[in-house]
Amino acid sequence: MEQTKKYRGLWWLVCLASTAALIIAIVTHWEWLTLILPFQTTAFVKAMDIM
Repeated sequence: MEQTKKYRGLWWLVCLASTAALIIAIVTHWEWLTLILPFQTTAFVKAMDIM
Protein backbone atom coordinates (compact mmCIF):
# COMPACT_ATOMS: atom_id res chain seq x y z
CA MET A 1 0.00 0.00 0.00
CA GLU A 2 1.31 3.42 -0.92
CA GLN A 3 2.12 5.88 1.86
CA THR A 4 1.41 9.56 1.27
CA LYS A 5 3.06 12.44 3.09
CA LYS A 6 0.57 14.43 5.11
CA TYR A 7 1.06 18.09 5.91
CA ARG A 8 -0.85 18.18 9.18
CA GLY A 9 1.40 20.85 10.71
CA LEU A 10 0.71 23.18 7.82
CA TRP A 11 -3.03 22.61 8.16
CA TRP A 12 -2.84 23.40 11.88
CA LEU A 13 -1.11 26.69 11.05
CA VAL A 14 -3.81 27.55 8.52
CA CYS A 15 -6.48 26.65 11.07
CA LEU A 16 -4.92 28.84 13.75
CA ALA A 17 -4.40 31.74 11.33
CA SER A 18 -7.99 31.58 10.12
CA THR A 19 -9.25 31.39 13.70
CA ALA A 20 -7.26 34.51 14.53
CA ALA A 21 -8.65 36.20 11.41
CA LEU A 22 -12.18 35.23 12.47
CA ILE A 23 -11.68 36.68 15.95
CA ILE A 24 -10.33 39.91 14.47
CA ALA A 25 -13.30 40.04 12.07
CA ILE A 26 -15.74 39.60 14.95
CA VAL A 27 -14.08 42.29 17.06
CA THR A 28 -13.88 44.81 14.21
CA HIS A 29 -17.44 44.04 13.01
CA TRP A 30 -16.33 43.09 9.50
CA GLU A 31 -19.36 42.58 7.26
CA TRP A 32 -18.03 39.53 5.43
CA LEU A 33 -16.71 37.52 8.35
CA THR A 34 -18.54 34.41 7.13
CA LEU A 35 -16.07 34.22 4.22
CA ILE A 36 -13.45 32.99 6.72
CA LEU A 37 -15.52 30.01 7.89
CA PRO A 38 -14.85 27.70 4.89
CA PHE A 39 -11.10 28.15 5.32
CA GLN A 40 -11.32 27.54 9.05
CA THR A 41 -13.48 24.43 8.86
CA THR A 42 -11.59 22.88 5.95
CA ALA A 43 -8.24 23.46 7.64
CA PHE A 44 -9.54 21.94 10.88
CA VAL A 45 -10.86 18.83 9.11
CA LYS A 46 -7.57 18.40 7.20
CA ALA A 47 -5.51 18.93 10.38
CA MET A 48 -7.53 16.31 12.27
CA ASP A 49 -7.06 13.96 9.27
CA ILE A 50 -10.79 13.37 8.93
CA MET A 51 -10.85 13.93 5.18
